[in-house]
Amino acid sequence: MKFSLCLCLLLIGLQVHCHHVPGHSDEQEGNGEEHPLEHQHHPLAGQEIEPSSYKKIVDSNAKFLFRLYKHISSDSATQNIFFSPLCISTCFAMLTLGAKDETHHQIFHGLGFNLSDIQENEIHAGFNRIVCTLNQPNNVTQMTLGNALFIEESSKPLPKFLNDVKTLYEAETFSTSFKNSKAAEYEINDYVKNKTNGKISHAVNNLDPHTVMVLLNYIFFKASWKNPFNHELTREADFFVDANTTVKVHMMSREGYYDFFHDDDLLCWVVRLPYNGDFSAWFILPDKGKLKEVEDALVVGLLNKWRTSLKHKKIELRIPKFSISGSYDVKALLQREGVNDVFNDNADLSGITGQRNLKVSKAIHKAVLDVHEGGTEAAAVTVVDITFSALLPPPPILEFNKPFLMFITNKATRHFVFMAKVHNPTA
Repeated sequence: MKFSLCLCLLLIGLQVHCHHVPGHSDEQEGNGEEHPLEHQHHPLAGQEIEPSSYKKIVDSNAKFLFRLYKHISSDSATQNIFFSPLCISTCFAMLTLGAKDETHHQIFHGLGFNLSDIQENEIHAGFNRIVCTLNQPNNVTQMTLGNALFIEESSKPLPKFLNDVKTLYEAETFSTSFKNSKAAEYEINDYVKNKTNGKISHAVNNLDPHTVMVLLNYIFFKASWKNPFNHELTREADFFVDANTTVKVHMMSREGYYDFFHDDDLLCWVVRLPYNGDFSAWFILPDKGKLKEVEDALVVGLLNKWRTSLKHKKIELRIPKFSISGSYDVKALLQREGVNDVFNDNADLSGITGQRNLKVSKAIHKAVLDVHEGGTEAAAVTVVDITFSALLPPPPILEFNKPFLMFITNKATRHFVFMAKVHNPTA
């Protein structure tokens, strides 16, 4: 069975400022035991927030997406890009539960939140709503968004911090011996491999034995198209990477009714492909030579503009099959957004252990995307769109045969979950 598959992972490593944690030693009493979580109900967990507050969260996360994309694109203008802004923002929002003062302010500001405009508890309640909504077991789409903390067994995190990450972000916690770095790497990699169905099997390597904590966020997304492509219609075709480069791709083709239009402001075609369930893929095809202009014009509110402009008409849609991946140093990306203190000795993460002795040593994001013809058998759905009159002219063709953008969105949370730039489907 063919499907669309997206996998994302963000890993944050915390280390002490020096080579030991003050007041702790290998012989400390209780070493090797897991620290129990407080299982009381958190006042923000599952909390309903005002529509206006949630809109601020949606807008801030969209703003963060576009800023992050432009940083990544400036470093890799001629490369494929794939990442999950939601994965990154969720993990760092979780980290703010342990951040204080300027460190706390910088992280929220870097994520696009103005704490004079929205309260911190509203932000956490918003992320809690996203996590709970996406993890509904009865969702048609296989979607799992999860968080985990691997904590050095000699460390003593504050019960409040453990309770908050558990109740607000549904984070699992594990006691780990980072002094045995190889064993810790195996434990984390095995966890990630299981959570992503084996698609990301190597999340970490060369862990520093002085690591105190690893925070990670993962997203597993597997969905079938509401209107699948017929694999028998897939043909080899040219894809024009640039003026000097043409590659052969497996071009999927389907004739049917789609929501699409030409954005005359951004100079691009926009087509929405629904998945079974609450997700949609948006494919953006810039006019010839207009990719950079489209990238520069990406703004908050774009999705609402597109939704109101779509026309439901019959076309022949051609999109290449592709598999792309991305790996990004989030530390470097966030430093461009003014998030500095959390990565150096000025870090104040005293909300985690009660002491100002922690900093983020690395923040790595990995993502994998596979797009194929279909999903479950859906011949009846396909037949609905077939025209029975030979007298009608053929529908117009919209062919994605040059670099394009792709978003995957969730209707219930109104969020961009993934973003991609397909510069070369064969790379």
